[in-house]
Amino acid sequence: MQLPALTGIRAFAAFWVFARHFRTELIDAFPPLRVFAPLMNTGYLGVDLFFILSGFILTYTHFDRLSDGYNWRKALGFLWLRIGRVWPLTAFVLLLFGLYFVFQFVAQPGTHGNPAYAAQADPGQLIQHLLLIQAWFPQPLTWNGLDWSISAEWLAYLVFSVGVVVLARFALVASRRTTIILIAILTLPMIIIGCTMQDDTILLFAKNSDTMLFGVSPVRVITEFWIGALLAILLRGRLAENRPIRFPLATVASVASIAVIYVVTAVDTTPWIRDGSQQFAGGVDMIARSSTIIVLPLFVLVIAGLAIGRRDPLVWLLSTKPLQVGGRASYALYLSHALVIGFGLAVLARVSSVPARDAVTVGVVIAAWAFAWVLWRFIEEPSRKLARKVLPATIKV
Repeated sequence: MQLPALTGIRAFAAFWVFARHFRTELIDAFPPLRVFAPLMNTGYLGVDLFFILSGFILTYTHFDRLSDGYNWRKALGFLWLRIGRVWPLTAFVLLLFGLYFVFQFVAQPGTHGNPAYAAQADPGQLIQHLLLIQAWFPQPLTWNGLDWSISAEWLAYLVFSVGVVVLARFALVASRRTTIILIAILTLPMIIIGCTMQDDTILLFAKNSDTMLFGVSPVRVITEFWIGALLAILLRGRLAENRPIRFPLATVASVASIAVIYVVTAVDTTPWIRDGSQQFAGGVDMIARSSTIIVLPLFVLVIAGLAIGRRDPLVWLLSTKPLQVGGRASYALYLSHALVIGFGLAVLARVSSVPARDAVTVGVVIAAWAFAWVLWRFIEEPSRKLARKVLPATIKV
């Protein structure tokens, strides 16, 4: 059974992250967008939405085949398919970042270029990124700072490839109430951690630092991934029998999520700001309150509603063709948009007229999606198909 709305929501989640990183330029070009500032400021929550969604989709897709006659070959087959899905594009974008650092180094004024860009191209850090282990322990974000979440996801895949055995036994004996309670419990660690962190740390950094807080990345991805996995177990009977709900759960939960973000921002008038951070830009509050992580349970309801809803307006919207295309290119957009924004900022620095700056801002948004589609079409999708093709036919995952 296909769940197209869960593909479409990926487009929104990826663009939410993009809007977080490009929000100042968007608001400068189009001042009415300042009303969306609290929502754009919290774009890092798109990563949390992705983590839950990943656990749901992978459990929905692979649970039966993995757990039925589980063995090490199936576990390795699952991991092979996952690495074939995420690693080639991750590595390719890292190559592009290396070229970007070289460009920035030689393009800067001075005989020897800007050493700051040369310092970013650290070979040891590159190896960690290629091994997808850079987010497992505290360190600053380097190279493609966005792929910390891919490293975290890889950890979740490793745990799931073994933990699916426990999940299978749990599914046989656990009641719906027990499953719901466990899902609720798993939302607590990041809510508690997030509410104690400094604001605008994207639920990642240590106090007054740009270094990842010890343990927060593994806790974040493991709890949220398994929330999604348990949700898939909870709904698997309804999905198998194709019994949709009529209540527009996804739409209601999405509206409630947005309302919570605005309420938290309005109530918290004295954010705990990191040293050197600027709260306002052009009179607009640009600091995201870390306590907005309390929307996490609502994200669970959004995904549940998208999976089992049929007459929901949001399900219809996310199932439309443009959002299906956007959803398929969402991973590429997430990984590569910092490069497009970087080049866009370089162009903006050389443009003075207001109409031209507005045109460049719109161009960056369009270019980010266009570039993502190219990466998906010619790098990500062929790699995924090749990984599936070379997997032995005897391994059914």
